[in-house]
Amino acid sequence: MHIAVLGATRNTGKFFVEQAIAKGGIDITILVRAPESLTYTKEQLEKVTVVKGNALVKDDVATAIADADIVLFTLGAKFNGFNTPADAGVESEAAQVLLNAIKEKRADRPPRLIMVSSTGVGSAHDVPLLMRPLYATLLRTPHKHKGIAENSIKGSGIPYTI
Repeated sequence: MHIAVLGATRNTGKFFVEQAIAKGGIDITILVRAPESLTYTKEQLEKVTVVKGNALVKDDVATAIADADIVLFTLGAKFNGFNTPADAGVESEAAQVLLNAIKEKRADRPPRLIMVSSTGVGSAHDVPLLMRPLYATLLRTPHKHKGIAENSIKGSGIPYTI
């Protein structure tokens, strides 16, 4: 099995890659903008294929997913202050780039797309009542873009799990 990961440099994506490496038997490719800043151990890096590139560049994404059976999409905005994602919209933009890369380069054998989203995207009723103010303020912008990404993936015709 070959898994390509977009969003492997921190949080969920990084934890997934570390667990997959520990389990063994899985070929892993990660797409990263700055390989020199990765915080994986040398031993871990020896067990993955690192593709230097940007999730917003279709050719970079196509290279990273070329042989993947599964693409794990864990990209998310990074905050630089209260309700100020430094890269607002990265989720929706990168999802569209990924879908275009699959349709143009992998239409004959599309990988399964797994997107890690967030509680509360799409419906505030998924969030406990006391948490709703936080979601309505701090997380409003990233959730908007995660929602756009989810809808793009759902309507793509590509096999997916969100």
